[in-house]
Amino acid sequence: MSPGTESGAKGSGAAQPIAWHACPDNIGAAVQCADIEVPLDWRKPEGEKITVGIGRLPAADPARRIGSLIFDPGGPGGSGVGMIAGEATYPGLFPAELRARFDLIGFDPRGIGTSKPAMRCDPELANRRPDVFVADQAAFDALVESNKAFGASCRRLTGPLLDHMDTVAVARDLDVVRQRLGGEPLNYVGVSYGSEIGLEYARLFPSGSRALVLDGALDHSLPLSAMHVYEATAFENGLGRFAAWCRESADCALRGDDATAVVRDLVARTRQAPLPAPTCATSKQCAPQVRTGDLLAGIQGSLLFKSTVGPVAGWAGLATALDHARAGDASDLSPHVLTDTTTAGLGVACAEYRADFTTYAALKTEQILAAAIAPTTLGGTESYSYLAHCLGWPAEFTNPPHTVTAKPTITPLIVNSTHDPSTPYGWAQLMSTQIPNAVLLTREGDGHTSFFLPGRTREAIIEYLIDGTVPAPGTVLTD
Repeated sequence: MSPGTESGAKGSGAAQPIAWHACPDNIGAAVQCADIEVPLDWRKPEGEKITVGIGRLPAADPARRIGSLIFDPGGPGGSGVGMIAGEATYPGLFPAELRARFDLIGFDPRGIGTSKPAMRCDPELANRRPDVFVADQAAFDALVESNKAFGASCRRLTGPLLDHMDTVAVARDLDVVRQRLGGEPLNYVGVSYGSEIGLEYARLFPSGSRALVLDGALDHSLPLSAMHVYEATAFENGLGRFAAWCRESADCALRGDDATAVVRDLVARTRQAPLPAPTCATSKQCAPQVRTGDLLAGIQGSLLFKSTVGPVAGWAGLATALDHARAGDASDLSPHVLTDTTTAGLGVACAEYRADFTTYAALKTEQILAAAIAPTTLGGTESYSYLAHCLGWPAEFTNPPHTVTAKPTITPLIVNSTHDPSTPYGWAQLMSTQIPNAVLLTREGDGHTSFFLPGRTREAIIEYLIDGTVPAPGTVLTD
């Protein structure tokens, strides 16, 4: 589908009432689930259908209910239904004021979570993929061949859906969900990749919203190599901030040692041989060895939340993981063993972000540039993983990076921290140029996104969602 194509939800059955039903056992009895039918191919709205899954926690205070608040946790590959289930398990994950006033609706983008069909791939091939930090032409060739074999398994097990995973399609699906929920203007919180869904929605359906929160802005206007530069810089900065915290905090398990030096040493060791992960070897829940790309992905993921959020241990947990790794057990930083559905995010990523090259020399250039700007973390970011893993991907490149202009009739709220190690602050600034009437709310502080962090920034988000109060342009709040 062309990014500029406009069409409504014809053939979606938008007026039909939702048939809520019990969720799968892993979601829990507190959440109500539903399957919303949408076209597989939005260019053929009367053709083959798929379903996107949603989950609902009804408003805790029905007398003061405002409406439905749809949430997407990003990823790509994250399950909104799973996050709503998390609220049922860890009450307080979502702000109490929103829990009281809105039906919380978790949204699973097509192919992900409870959506059907799910994107599926061969887990054995997924778990055997080479490290993304290839060192020579032979290793690069092996990586591309592995990507092709893995992608072919996704094609075989997923079918036609593999060519229809992009964000334009997801945004159209989101409007069908809105209509099926009663047709009221959309209240939406999209974090990380969910912010890109929100931007596309604002572009396609400018009069469809009441409130749009785009938190941890994922900008889609930059070529992937440029995104890699931004994110590599942000990751390196985030690690430096963590090291500074570690020097001062009694909660840091590194006991006064320079965290940057610890990471540099671990990375150097992985360049010689993978780090052992004996706890994983015993549990078989994670990889028994940790390679360079695995290590850096684990560190970046652990930097996302400075404090404990739900089951996430925060920076103190990262310090403990690094201490264990240097002592011989890198299990805390090892990637989970992949199943047939846990690679669904790659289907979205490779429809949205791909390298504009096919050679080892070009990928080596990316590595050299990243090492120059990020000498400790080497640019081992999510953007770099897409540069490596989307080489040889078999599905169409349906939504390449491009600049858009969205003109919604409401004022969207873009939110970003100044030291986000995953979605850099510069991406939020770029996104704000593509939604001229949006307000950028800046959180001066660390970590990825702000919606789950108690503080003044979250209070401003809550106020915006409940009564429409928009912060003054240029507002900067501290943690």
